[in-house]
Amino acid sequence: MKLMVIGFPKSGTTSITRALEESGVKTAHWRDHRRRFVGALIYYAALEGLDPFAHLAGYDAITQADICLPARNLNFWPNLDFAMLSAIRRAHPDCLFLLNYRRPDAICDSIMNWRDLHDRLRESDIPGLPAGFGGERKHLLAWIENHFAACRSFFANDPCFLEIDIESDDVPDRLGDALGIPITGWGHFRPHPRRLDDAEEAAALADRSES
Repeated sequence: MKLMVIGFPKSGTTSITRALEESGVKTAHWRDHRRRFVGALIYYAALEGLDPFAHLAGYDAITQADICLPARNLNFWPNLDFAMLSAIRRAHPDCLFLLNYRRPDAICDSIMNWRDLHDRLRESDIPGLPAGFGGERKHLLAWIENHFAACRSFFANDPCFLEIDIESDDVPDRLGDALGIPITGWGHFRPHPRRLDDAEEAAALADRSES
């Protein structure tokens, strides 16, 4: 595995996925090609004592691993779980951990504007955000800022850690330098402007799972 994104959803993961795929990197974004949730696969493997990526053979990059669907008892956040990140680092010392920074206020806005995501976060027990918290904006901001700070501290001396600002023009150059490949297809990050209705979201999920 060459890369794993360890930041938040609503922070350019789709843009990163598209740029990597156009640059020849095979990515798993939220689901794999068999429509299995990436975050669940990572936990299943790690807690079976296997390489955390054992069920993701054939992929070069994980661009979104979190899944939060409490109605289906699905709540996996390996990208925010430092026990999982440590297990991944032991198994993959050269895997690039990519922190996709976006302004915390902007992440909050996107979370609150994406269908029922805000409600799902509040109901779920997430690393750094226990169930019952997250209903207030200040909870979300603290959660996001605390994770960014924890990553910078935890990986301070790790040569395979890279933080990028997804709204910066230097993303393709810095990411390409870190991976040793030219990154093509990167456009300026464009947040989703509105909520999707059910039909649109179903189509979007199908597109992502088949790519």
